[in-house]
Order: sequence, then structure tokens, then C-alpha cells
Amino acid sequence: MWQVRVAPCGDFDNHPFQSEHFMVEPLGAAMGAEVVGVRLPELSDEGVASLKQALWKHKMIYLADQHLSHAEHATFSRRLGPFAIDAYTQGTREERDVHPIIKEADEVTPSLFGGGWHTDSPFLEEPPSITSLRQIEGPPYGGDTTWTNTALAFKHLSPTFQDMLRPLKVWMSAGNNFATQTFLRGEPIGFGDKAKQDQGLKGSMHPLVRTHPHTGEPSLYICDTYAAGIEGMTTHEAKPLIDFLVAHTIQHAFTCRLRWQPGMVCMWDNAATMHLGPNDYDGFRREMYRTTIAGGVPR
Repeated sequence: MWQVRVAPCGDFDNHPFQSEHFMVEPLGAAMGAEVVGVRLPELSDEGVASLKQALWKHKMIYLADQHLSHAEHATFSRRLGPFAIDAYTQGTREERDVHPIIKEADEVTPSLFGGGWHTDSPFLEEPPSITSLRQIEGPPYGGDTTWTNTALAFKHLSPTFQDMLRPLKVWMSAGNNFATQTFLRGEPIGFGDKAKQDQGLKGSMHPLVRTHPHTGEPSLYICDTYAAGIEGMTTHEAKPLIDFLVAHTIQHAFTCRLRWQPGMVCMWDNAATMHLGPNDYDGFRREMYRTTIAGGVPR
């Protein structure tokens, strides 16, 4: 007799990070938290260090009513670490490392940037660590972002399954995403830069179970958009395993969902999350700006 799948339980520990520099209010049981009582440009060096610790714990943190300029966004992001190479977008005229993500009200498209479950640019040899995103303008409803906690998802696999996964390496490539976007849009797409595109298609091999560089926590490094294979396996062997791990990881119990407001700033840890931004707000304008912070080679 097979057991009916039920929601995971136990091992949910998203109690608020304690800091002398701000307060933290958890968003959900699995992950996510609001940081209150501070404006980002006013944080001391000790406050920024504490904010990063809060991020490692909660995986995603956000702050309301920040209303940062491009310069303030760039200056704060530099305090988190050096900027990463951005594979897809170009920066603003004022700040080349602050990248616009804008959908106009009259834009109708079958495919949207970030519209599938993904972690940012895992096809790079050194994928980004932290992504920050802020909203200038958004729809009255829709345009939410959802994250899932890939460390918690790994914890909820059986010890036998965990042991099976630990030695494996996942091939992350933009090839499947390119093909899907080209099919949906009816025209070829690419990075606009041949070197970036070649790297995106070639991709990189990374541990399927990666160890967090700051906390030592293991997590699934899996991605519905970019996971294209597993080292040493045929496609027919790898695809069912990837499909299972993605389906396991995006269970509602492991997620949190943010309803954006103008002026809000959000940060997430790409080493321990996937995220999704659905294309559900046709007829409304959404203006966002993003920075990405460099990360090392996943271990």
C-alpha cells in the first residue's frame, strides 16, 4: 500500500534572528522575514554584518518604505560584496550594476523574465550569492514573488536518499531555457553577448547538494529552469530525478510569498533558494531594479 502524500512537518525553524541593529518579523514557517526599524543607507558596518547573518538564517529578507535611489541601491549592494557578472540584463545609465526589470502596461508576452522556478545564473562557474531587488512601481495585484527553501527541502528527504544525492553533480545550462523562450516568443533569443551566450549554453557542473559557504548548511542545488542533466547519467536517467527533486522542493510547505509594495527592497540567498515571478499582471506597469553579488564556486 502506497502512502498518500501529506504536507511536510517538523524541522521548521524560522524564529526571528536577534539583532541589536533592527527587528525581524518572520514571514512564514519555512523561510522569509521582514526587517523593520532601519533604513538600509543608515546601517553601520556592524549592522550590515548582522543583516547578512539574518539573510543566511531566513534565506530571504525584505524591508518596506526604503525608496532607494539607483545610487543608494548600488552603494548599499557594494557593502554586501563585489558585484557579480549579470548574464541577462544591462545596468542603468547612472549605475551600470543596477539592472532594470520593467514590464510596461501595454506589454503582452507569453514569457516573462524570471517566469519559471530558478536560482540566479547557476550555469556560471561562479554563480551569484545574493540578489537584491527593489520596486518603484507595481500592479495593484499580481506580480508577487515566491521563494522556496532548498535547505529545508533537503532536510526533509530520507537519509538514504540524501546519501544517494551527495556525490552527484548537476549540469546547469541555459540551453533548455533558450529553446523554451524561442518557442514561446516565436523568435530566437540570447544574451546579446556571444561570450556570455556560449558560457550559458555550455553551462557548468555543480554539486547537486551544495554546502553553504557561510553556514555549512547543506541544500539542494536544483532548478527547474536550468538543471539540464546529471554527470554520468543519461537524459532518461537524469530527468526523472531532476523532476522529482524540483517537485519536492517547490511544495507549498517549503515556500514563502511576498506581495510587493513601491519602495520595498528584498534580498535572497541563491545558495539556498529557488524563486518564481509569475507573468500574471498584464495591463499594469511593474518597474523593478536588481543587483547581484558575486559568489564563489559551489562546493
